[in-house]
Amino acid sequence: MNDEGAKSPVRDAGAPKMPSAAFPLEGAPVVFYVVRHGQTLFNVMGKVQGWCDTPLTDEGIRGAEALGRGLAGMDFAAAFSSDSGRAVQTLDVLLAAWAAARGEERASAGPFLPKSGSLPFANLSFPLAQDPRLREWCYGDLEGEPGELLHAALTAGFGEELSFQEHNCRLPEVADVLARADTSGRAECFECIEGRLNSFFAEAGEAVRLAGGGNALVVTHSFVVRTLVYLLDSARVNDPAKIPNASITRIGYDGGHFSLGEIGSTSWQA
Repeated sequence: MNDEGAKSPVRDAGAPKMPSAAFPLEGAPVVFYVVRHGQTLFNVMGKVQGWCDTPLTDEGIRGAEALGRGLAGMDFAAAFSSDSGRAVQTLDVLLAAWAAARGEERASAGPFLPKSGSLPFANLSFPLAQDPRLREWCYGDLEGEPGELLHAALTAGFGEELSFQEHNCRLPEVADVLARADTSGRAECFECIEGRLNSFFAEAGEAVRLAGGGNALVVTHSFVVRTLVYLLDSARVNDPAKIPNASITRIGYDGGHFSLGEIGSTSWQA
């Protein structure tokens, strides 16, 4: 736990708590393969992209396909994505490549999956669901603006210019500074972000565990991944400093605790 008092992302009454004493990730009944979506148009343009959305670039599609091929040897018990289009598109492209590499047929539903709930999809034998709790941080009136404006808001809020690495180490303050500066009232404080991630992982972890356990795909966003790392093991918050597109961060769940594996790994791509 970070000494600034960050709370567990699984802190509901009666729910298992994070972080935990380390245990072997391979021994966890549930292993979340947490994926950052593929590269998008706003990623290339350097614009702030939280709850606003742009589609994957050609490079983003290739990255999702490469990740799908690299995961072809893995079986999955469930798959989830943020309900943002770029995350949904990434999961769709990834699973198409995953199925093709396994020699399995999977009917395509186009770029978007069905809305909400554990719904059967095409020829897959496991449930898929979109979940708004997996959305990126909301940046309020900075959404769609150049990244330089976000950096300027942070510099003004902290009263000094901090490096990207320093911002990562002070993640709750970063969210709260941006929320206070937002004139739209939409930007989220850290407690709000933590609360929705808390709710999702407690619910999804137990659902997959009680169904027999296994691996679960979760396609989400850069600062969601960073938040999970911060809450699980703040000493590793800059390992790496930036979460690459189409990368995997693994989180194990044993029914009582969560454990952090590799962070932002692109070695799964093939």
